[in-house]
Amino acid sequence: MPVGNGLDMPTSRALVTIKDTAAYLSCSRRHVERLLARGELPRVKLGRAVRVAVSDLDQYIEALRSEGR
Repeated sequence: MPVGNGLDMPTSRALVTIKDTAAYLSCSRRHVERLLARGELPRVKLGRAVRVAVSDLDQYIEALRSEGR
């Protein structure tokens, strides 16, 4: 499904990398790593790999909108 930044993101059940998460949020990888470390963005660990659910990204964005950030 296309999103505002022109990326094609998979379905809401999909997991994406930190790099893809940063692109989706239009921020740096380091910022995403900080969000994950603070627990502001849920993560899924697959062995040593870290992934983020697209549905969690959408919820995070909605929370930011409702807070007026």
